[in-house]
Amino acid sequence: MSDKSDKSKIKLNVIFVCTGNTCRSPMAEFLFKDYLRDKKRIGDFNVSSAGLEAGKGDVMTRQADEALTALGIKHNADRKARIFTVQMSLDGDLIIGMTDEHAARTGSDNAVSFVELTGRPVADPFGMSVNAYLLCAEQIRSAFDKILEIADGLLENKRATAG
Repeated sequence: MSDKSDKSKIKLNVIFVCTGNTCRSPMAEFLFKDYLRDKKRIGDFNVSSAGLEAGKGDVMTRQADEALTALGIKHNADRKARIFTVQMSLDGDLIIGMTDEHAARTGSDNAVSFVELTGRPVADPFGMSVNAYLLCAEQIRSAFDKILEIADGLLENKRATAG
């Protein structure tokens, strides 16, 4: 039998998904981790990202790295892109697609898109300027309060049903 302290150790798995896992979703991952650290909530979540068509060995684009650096966001520019897997679909408590298509292609009932969260998809900045990446980051950040609200409800339910 679990006690309350065991349940408080249960974390919610949040996965951001885009196409290649070199621009939008890794930026969202690092930005959301920073947001959670500021809220003193990082310990409640496992945050990651993946791409539906990620290339093995691909790394974050130079512009994504530069945008995150300009924003003062702790990140690893050498992280390898990860392909979104069926296991991630099963393990993800909250999967957030950059577009409706990304959310739908995860095959998960736990997927939502930025369209549902902010009214518009997160446009792919691949091949564009650092400024385009900064605008992308701004749009991603604009959804964080709503994402946290949804995540808190899911986390509460996950902890309540654990045991």
